[in-house]
Amino acid sequence: MSPALIPPPVAAARPNRGVLPLLVGYAVLALLGGVLHQPVLGFVAIVLLLAALGLPVLRRRSGIGLALWLAFAVAMVAAAASGHLQLAFSALPILILFALAALFARTLRAGREPLIARCIRVVEGEHRLALPGVARYARGVTLYWACVLAVQAAILTVLLVCAKPGGVLDVLGIGVPFAIPRDALAWYPEAGCWAVLALAFAAEYAVRRWSLRGIPHPPVSGFVKRLILRWPQLVRDEVMQ
Repeated sequence: MSPALIPPPVAAARPNRGVLPLLVGYAVLALLGGVLHQPVLGFVAIVLLLAALGLPVLRRRSGIGLALWLAFAVAMVAAAASGHLQLAFSALPILILFALAALFARTLRAGREPLIARCIRVVEGEHRLALPGVARYARGVTLYWACVLAVQAAILTVLLVCAKPGGVLDVLGIGVPFAIPRDALAWYPEAGCWAVLALAFAAEYAVRRWSLRGIPHPPVSGFVKRLILRWPQLVRDEVMQ
């Protein structure tokens, strides 16, 4: 094939270029909707999430993907029609956290490259990953984030199920074994969960600086910027594995 006919590497990412802004919009509106108690913001956030999930499905023309997307959309519409949209909306962070935990965990299987190691390779290059202790530490951090995300998802699940009033058991008329105040369901998913994740990131960063103190560390801002620019390659690598 002539070099002129080979598309540039970024071309493959163009169809999904709108996904990241939609996800950011979803996260911002979901946070504002929970803090300000505005159901309209929550509804718009769900619309943005559905659009973000639908773009890759349309690009790949996957029958299974389309069926899952339609099932999710129908579930959201049914929840809104039955007056339980806020309850369904509260379940979304749980699904996202469990999905992210599974993503980290599945890269720890034999023959797979740990997700953090892949990030280092894509963002900073093979030479960085080859430095003493980096690959081993990257595997440990991948396990660390799988556990942190899974624990957060489990905490949110308990809050959603046992909150009273407004929890799943309370809505279904089932006795709650131990009632959790409704306020906890209102503030923890939108603020407390993020605070815990921020603390987990800060703790990991401090441990990394101490454990790998013998090698130079790039600025966090520069690493995040390069990660944002190169996330399509990370996604392609995950799909190919």
